[in-house]
Amino acid sequence: MKTKLIITTLLMVFGFATSAQADDDRPIQFDQLPKRAQQFITESFPNDRVSYAKMERDLFDVSYEVILVSGTKIEFVRNGDWKEISTRFATIDTKLIPQPILEYVKQHHANRDIVAIEREHKYYEVKLTDGMQLRFDRSFRFIGWDD
Repeated sequence: MKTKLIITTLLMVFGFATSAQADDDRPIQFDQLPKRAQQFITESFPNDRVSYAKMERDLFDVSYEVILVSGTKIEFVRNGDWKEISTRFATIDTKLIPQPILEYVKQHHANRDIVAIEREHKYYEVKLTDGMQLRFDRSFRFIGWDD
């Protein structure tokens, strides 16, 4: 019984320690972003400025989140590649959307624009102005809708 109590206590302490460590977000300056992220922002949003940037430390990973003055939010993975781009007050610039995805949306959802794009390991997901979410594989083939 005593052994079970000790093990339970150690597991709880370890759980609290890792959860406290896993949620370590801190504001950073633009020049503290990975170089690839800095270059992406400078080239893709030349007329916008960074309003807020933060580094997010999870237990085993680091990511970055940037909010521009225009309301665009960009999430970056550790190396500075973008993971997600979303807008609050506008649409995503078409030059940031892979051409096959853009063509599919124009052909099948002509009166809608893209307000968010997310790049995962196995797929891309885009959100349209009406809230519909479309999923594409890494070869940009349409694979379905996401709720």
